[in-house]
Amino acid sequence: MNINLPVLTEHRNLRYITVTALYFAQGIQLGLMNVAIPAYLAANGISPAMVGSFIGASLLPWSLKFFCAPLMDRFTYLPLGRRRPWILVGLVGAFAGYVSMSLVADPLNNLVTLTICAAIASAFTAILDVAVDGMAIEVLPVEEQPRANGFMWGGKVIGSAVTAAGAAYLLNHWGMPRTFFTIGIVVMGFGLFPILFRERSGEKLLPWTAGEVSAFALNLQLENWSQIFTKLWKAISLPSSLVLLLFGFLNGITYGLFDAIMPVFTVQHLDWSDTNFSNLAATAGIIGGLTGMLIGGLVIEYIGRIRSIQFFLVCYLAVVLVMGLVQSQWNHEFVIHTFAICIYTLRTLILIALFALAMSFCWKPIGATQFAVYMAIANLGISSGAAILGPLERFLDFSQLFYALGFFTVLILCLIFLIDPERHNLRLKEL
Repeated sequence: MNINLPVLTEHRNLRYITVTALYFAQGIQLGLMNVAIPAYLAANGISPAMVGSFIGASLLPWSLKFFCAPLMDRFTYLPLGRRRPWILVGLVGAFAGYVSMSLVADPLNNLVTLTICAAIASAFTAILDVAVDGMAIEVLPVEEQPRANGFMWGGKVIGSAVTAAGAAYLLNHWGMPRTFFTIGIVVMGFGLFPILFRERSGEKLLPWTAGEVSAFALNLQLENWSQIFTKLWKAISLPSSLVLLLFGFLNGITYGLFDAIMPVFTVQHLDWSDTNFSNLAATAGIIGGLTGMLIGGLVIEYIGRIRSIQFFLVCYLAVVLVMGLVQSQWNHEFVIHTFAICIYTLRTLILIALFALAMSFCWKPIGATQFAVYMAIANLGISSGAAILGPLERFLDFSQLFYALGFFTVLILCLIFLIDPERHNLRLKEL
């Protein structure tokens, strides 16, 4: 007998809550890898190049999502839904990755081993990300996608922010092993959402309960690799899609470079404690996340995806240029706090609009694979942006590094004018 619980395709608010919770779980990984651990490493005398290398290497699996997305489009256990089985794999694997991090002896002197274990946790979190995105593309109507992306990215940023502050406290009071194990337990708690809520009516709740494959899921399922990659090439090779790929890569560079700059800038250059920086990142992240959740989706619905991205990018450019110009004011914490809050808020809004745009570009039969390609390229940009801090800091001071962020932002602004969503969707319908 099947347990009578609501299903995602029949309840709008349940869709919003579920995707938000699962994105919050992904944000835990980002808050730990991008903020708390780098700040802790910087506070313990680890060089900027090593901090940047940890961020880049631990997040590299996110750029490899393309390799697991076709597996999700090709293989799954359909009686449980197209995406639910893979979501559970991602959650369980991420837990195993955090446990492996907790078992590393003397992690500050075994950074290579710690980074490998962090990469394992990242790899399974990336699987979770691909599966959730694929599910969102299929269960969310197009008109719900901007608002849903506001909730999703707000949840992700808040999850990252809460983890940044909480993990910073735990690292300094509990040490690395207990902190990593605790985070693993918290991540597993989010497994309740894919366990309790099915994608479509009639599907199995659990493998041993009653249920069957839904006709909708069966119709979308592709039976061979040739179908997947033929459809993917047709969708990805459309002109606006190619521009979107380059846009995502360059935007990722600004994301990764900023995340690598800030812990070194505040902790080593301004002599902040790692806890102070993590608390700032957490506060700014929560403000950015709440802004995205409360107004981000509504603004994007009102003025459109493309115009939203243009407006937010112009604001981002102004903020980083002003930060480079006011070097004499960097000793005032208010200036740094204002800068961080503005950047975290703006890039959250940019990502909400960007990913709503990318979702609308996806062809449903290969939705997970196509969206994963967009995200993999963007995440490759994040890893690249973090990794180039080492070379850049040999030649540029911090004000010039902020100008470098502005340079990449100008390139991104030029690209957005080349994207034509209406023409892309007409071509997609023709396919």
